[in-house]
Amino acid sequence: MADLYVMDTHVLIWYFIGSKRLKPALKEKIDETRNRNGRLLVPTIVLVEALDIAEKGKVQFDFSEMYRLIREEPEFEIVSFSPEIFKTAIQVRNVPDLHDRIIVATARFYGTGILTKDRLILESGEIQSL
Repeated sequence: MADLYVMDTHVLIWYFIGSKRLKPALKEKIDETRNRNGRLLVPTIVLVEALDIAEKGKVQFDFSEMYRLIREEPEFEIVSFSPEIFKTAIQVRNVPDLHDRIIVATARFYGTGILTKDRLILESGEIQSL
């Protein structure tokens, strides 16, 4: 079975810009997944957060270029916030932030882990860790 992971916002941005803030283990996991024809799921809420970060200038990067890459590279797949993922989000109890809750629900819906640096998500017990 091919590798499958949900990408969190900061990991996605840091990977795109080649930031040193991205832990080497996460970068390696993304590169391995791409090289093995795995899939990196990008929830629409992650795109919304990335757009907000770009527009507010919190991190300097070209959102349009990143979005183009995500749409064109076969390893990336944009996944919508569907009614089924919403139903899963209702069951997520240990992640207080609604954006993160949707990301966690997406991973649970697809039965996979999240590539994240978010301590609250990692310590929530709601997802598989790497």
